[in-house]
Amino acid sequence: MFIEFIEIITGGIQAGTKRPVVVNLDKVITFRAVDKRAGGTKLETRRGDVYVETSYDEVKELFNTINGVSPVLVKSTDDE
Repeated sequence: MFIEFIEIITGGIQAGTKRPVVVNLDKVITFRAVDKRAGGTKLETRRGDVYVETSYDEVKELFNTINGVSPVLVKSTDDE
């Protein structure tokens, strides 16, 4: 499934500018929140990282609604 995000360019002469980008969620290996001040999420793929301005919680919700499962929502507990 393809989803359109707003990418935040992080390097080069265009650093800080934003542009629309379409990402195939099947190709995303993992994703994580970027620091709280900047906001957004880092999507990691085999071809490189994509920084998007969509919040981590929104990206997590997208993966859960598309897959119908919650592969990344299970938090490990070391209570044992």
